[in-house]
Amino acid sequence: MHDEYTLLEPTGDRVMATSLQAGWRFSTTEVDWEAAYAQIKQILVRQFALVHSLALQQTLYEMGKAVLEACPFIAEIRLSAPNKHHFLYDLAPFGVTNTNEVFHAADRPYGLIQATVLHDDAADAGPAWDSYTGLV
Repeated sequence: MHDEYTLLEPTGDRVMATSLQAGWRFSTTEVDWEAAYAQIKQILVRQFALVHSLALQQTLYEMGKAVLEACPFIAEIRLSAPNKHHFLYDLAPFGVTNTNEVFHAADRPYGLIQATVLHDDAADAGPAWDSYTGLV
């Protein structure tokens, strides 16, 4: 979808760069916390690498979905990742053709993509996220 506020040119090949914040809510306290952390981190990294994504939103959803499928003790996972845009650098002033090799990392425009994935039967979070300031 394209609207009057879209600044990025359409492309089928864009650098995907981000940083990730992740938080999750357990459905039980009967968990090996360290093992759960290691398992969830491994799943998130694997999914980020393996998903052929058309958008960061799709990647975050697939990452969250994979965690819920592998970890029934997780009720909900929240993921937050900014789009860190990279633009092809114009090397023409130097008499060089840039064949998708040199990019400029820009701080604007950017978008903050956030996703929450939870089990259909997850209990209401109540105040669980109220004092947590990491993810909105």
